[in-house]
Amino acid sequence: MMTMEISTAREQQLFNGKNFHVVIYNKTESAGGLHQHDYYEFTIVLTGRYYQEINGKRVLLERGDFVFIPMGSYHQSFYDFGATRILNVGISKRFFETHYQPLLPSVLVASQLYSVKNTFLSYIESVVASLNFRETEFDEFIELVSFYVINRLRHYREEPVQDVTPQWLKTTVEEMHDKLKFGENALEIMVSLSGKSQEYLTRATQRYYGKTPMQIINDIRINFAKKQLEITNYSVTDIAYESGYSSPSLFIKTFKKLTSLTPSNYRRQLTVIN
Repeated sequence: MMTMEISTAREQQLFNGKNFHVVIYNKTESAGGLHQHDYYEFTIVLTGRYYQEINGKRVLLERGDFVFIPMGSYHQSFYDFGATRILNVGISKRFFETHYQPLLPSVLVASQLYSVKNTFLSYIESVVASLNFRETEFDEFIELVSFYVINRLRHYREEPVQDVTPQWLKTTVEEMHDKLKFGENALEIMVSLSGKSQEYLTRATQRYYGKTPMQIINDIRINFAKKQLEITNYSVTDIAYESGYSSPSLFIKTFKKLTSLTPSNYRRQLTVIN
């Protein structure tokens, strides 16, 4: 089996002896593919949204969101939603480890999503829009933005961990566990319950659950089916319709995709375990 080559972007080639390497992109596609750096980096979304995959985990970034990418983390970007404008800042290893490293929490997850406060985002946008400052002023601006970002990382761990999922979305997902709702026309019902458009609901479920509404519905249906297989003697066909599927074959295919077993094998495995 061939191993995939991960390219490395090097500070020596990009920084020209400076502390920062700054690019403001209008991106529609990933140019670099999967790569890593021998320096530190963060990316703030100014407009639009895109996926950033870091160490195998994909996160959705929207306006005002940022990710911090430690040295050596392999990552790539996916611009599935059209043009996205991002502020990308590389920080030299020496400068980072001297000035910022002592401020960081000891445990830092590279694929964690953070947000810039609206007032600070407006400030960044106004400076980027003017672009008529002297080079020294620009360096000061980038240093300020970098310090802000590191400060957000530092305080993130100190703040009480909050469940950021909006209440309307949690309520919608909870209500979808009702058997009368996850059957026929489940997607339409979920959209109606949410009180949002289907596109808005999809963005929200992708952001907070990492899944589409239909994937959430399938999870609910298959969990229901598992219970039926465990506690009843109903046939697989009956359980398929009970779980909201229009055909047994679609049910079996979905069940196998989510559990790696067919419904019959799942039930058989239970009797073996017990």
